[in-house]
Amino acid sequence: MSVETRAQRAARTLTQRTTPEWRRERARKAHLAAAVKAVVERAPELTPEQTAKLRAIFGGAAR
Repeated sequence: MSVETRAQRAARTLTQRTTPEWRRERARKAHLAAAVKAVVERAPELTPEQTAKLRAIFGGAAR
């Protein structure tokens, strides 16, 4: 019998308590945030205002 880590237990509990739709939406937002972050980090010439505008366009998911 293996010992379940705290992270594994938390992940299992989260999976049991949430709906597939909620998990799918959360994953979509996380992917979008990562994509926006990658664009922003690769474009150092962007001003803080432009960066904020990009994040606003993609809705609060890109924070």
